[in-house]
Amino acid sequence: MEVLLGLNPEQRAAVELVHGPLLVLAGAGSGKTRVLTARIANLIDTHGVEPTRIFAVTFTNKAAAEMKHRVSTLLRREATGLWIGTFHSLSARLLRREAELLGFTRQFTIYDEDDREALIRRLLDQRGHSPKTYPPRAIASLISAAKNRMQGPEALEASAPFDRLAKVAAEIHAALGPALQAANAMDFDDLMLHPLELFRRHPERLAAYRERFAFVLVDEFQDTNRAQYELIRALGSHGNVCVVLYGDRKSVV
Repeated sequence: MEVLLGLNPEQRAAVELVHGPLLVLAGAGSGKTRVLTARIANLIDTHGVEPTRIFAVTFTNKAAAEMKHRVSTLLRREATGLWIGTFHSLSARLLRREAELLGFTRQFTIYDEDDREALIRRLLDQRGHSPKTYPPRAIASLISAAKNRMQGPEALEASAPFDRLAKVAAEIHAALGPALQAANAMDFDDLMLHPLELFRRHPERLAAYRERFAFVLVDEFQDTNRAQYELIRALGSHGNVCVVLYGDRKSVV
């Protein structure tokens, strides 16, 4: 019961609900991190949920570290096996286990922005496109935005049919995936898309992870892009999903 000490009635209600969907509207300074960490600790300590069965997403590594620390403090022990992290870190963790099913090794490299832009520059050169006319950073930005919307090359080109930059970006978009796979590499956007591709190709893996993660929690849900939303929707189709929305926004879930 120490987990519940100091909580107001609304916070306590959010912490004590066990099964079913939960939407928490919380403004700045309202204690939303406290609610999330208390909810996780309550699931583990009061209801006997194994830490390995909880999937909790934050938007920064700093916030993830703070949540881990708070949960351990509330439990007075380490919550070994708890999955808390950013979308990208948790997706990378998942993909390290399943990489072979997508044609990668578990030692795949994660390209940062500089790595991706260097690869895009090479792909432009190979196709006779001047990096001065079509800056790799601009091409990377268009491709990243398309990936976050889960748009393929055709959709990217169709989104701006009279824009030469978009046309070249679509061409590079089509070549980028095979080039990354040949290098046994993924970029940050792929970390969100590849789990969805894994689940599409191997529904038994989705079923296994859906069974494993009996409780899904997401902070700052209003900032999720489409790929992130689809990942939560896939893993949380059992309904035990708690999301926190910044309360000053008009949002509907």
